[in-house]
Amino acid sequence: MAVLGAMLIEKDSIETVAEIIQDKHFYSDANRKIFQAVTELYGRGQPADMVTVTEELKRQGRLEEVGGQKYLSDLMEKVSTPAHTAAYAQIIKKKAILRDLIRISTSVIEKSYASEEEVSDILDFAQERVIDVSQKSTDHGFVKADALVPEVQERIERFYSEHKSVTGVPTGLAKLDEMTGGLQKGDLVILGARPSQGKTALALNIVYNAAVDNKVPTAVFSLEMGRHSIMERMVCASARANLSGVRKGFFKREVWTDLTRALSAISASPVWIDDTPGMDIMDLRTRTRKLQSQLMSQGKELGLVVIDYLQLLRGRGRQESRQQEVSEISRMLKDLARSLNVPVLALSQLNRRNESSGRTDNRPQLSDLRESGSLEQDADVVGLIHREYYYTKDEAVRNKAELILAKQRNGPVGDIELNYFPEYTRFDNPALPGTEPIAEEVAL
Repeated sequence: MAVLGAMLIEKDSIETVAEIIQDKHFYSDANRKIFQAVTELYGRGQPADMVTVTEELKRQGRLEEVGGQKYLSDLMEKVSTPAHTAAYAQIIKKKAILRDLIRISTSVIEKSYASEEEVSDILDFAQERVIDVSQKSTDHGFVKADALVPEVQERIERFYSEHKSVTGVPTGLAKLDEMTGGLQKGDLVILGARPSQGKTALALNIVYNAAVDNKVPTAVFSLEMGRHSIMERMVCASARANLSGVRKGFFKREVWTDLTRALSAISASPVWIDDTPGMDIMDLRTRTRKLQSQLMSQGKELGLVVIDYLQLLRGRGRQESRQQEVSEISRMLKDLARSLNVPVLALSQLNRRNESSGRTDNRPQLSDLRESGSLEQDADVVGLIHREYYYTKDEAVRNKAELILAKQRNGPVGDIELNYFPEYTRFDNPALPGTEPIAEEVAL
């Protein structure tokens, strides 16, 4: 009542309150309707005071529903000073959030007693709803254009003032960042390739650039190889050390300096690795949300999720076919990206159709994504790795690779030239004209 009274007395209070709460935060239906009347008048550029709000409620046929003119007078008497309006509005918002938590908790209790769903489904329901409440500042559902336009205008003005070519998580690949603006929040990004083409190497290069070079909190789910193998690859790629030589212990003493520097940099980076084998999509969502909650308690936020690789994930329960299972996994990964507002980079194997169908061109296509067309449909960005050397064994193209940006929902598509060094498991930007790519060190 004090908040509404302040809005009727002082115009500046309307702006202050509108930045903190919305009509849905009011418990009382009468207070909600009065708030709506005040903000609608203000939005039309008209004064919002005792007289105009009374007339507006009469016009809407709601004056008696809210308690008549006497209740509006009572609101103004509740105001001690408009200076405290922001603090009162925060109380309203906190109470609304607590009501949401009570409602969610009640639903979880009911589901638990009923025992009609799998425990993993109930856990996922509970975690998802709690995360939704914690992100209350992000509205979902219908948003009127006049409320959305100022937010979009602010974003455009910020883009213009910052002049940043990379607005998402930087990958370290110049052309890819130029075409995508980095990995964007809420996007599902699929990176596809045949085995031994380097999809894990490219993903870990992106992880290193994000977490080590740019301090973006990153979660890596490795369903194919162990955590130590993942770390060894990242260290050797960073130090440009021959991975095979390092694993056998045959490398120059000088290489120790580069390895130690890489180990130190990675140790200080915000990267988490989960190498649990046989993980299902519910486990992955649960663990990601848990990490997000831990980071939020520290005033941080998860910036990137990487999954190596998608076909090793299991779906919920029993599915009629693997295609249906992959479709469900794809849908739930996209939902995870949107609900946590984080880019999800999922690696995927490609079908062998491009090798066995008689096609002379071995370049991968969107249709080669393995097991489900839903991957192509759900993904916001699809990148496909192509290395001609894999097929021809022509030494002239041994270190050449292409990243085919086959789909981008909000940007251009095209081919991106890269250098690839299998001995380091490292992708690099192509050498500038007149220079040569860094050659392999002899691991002795």
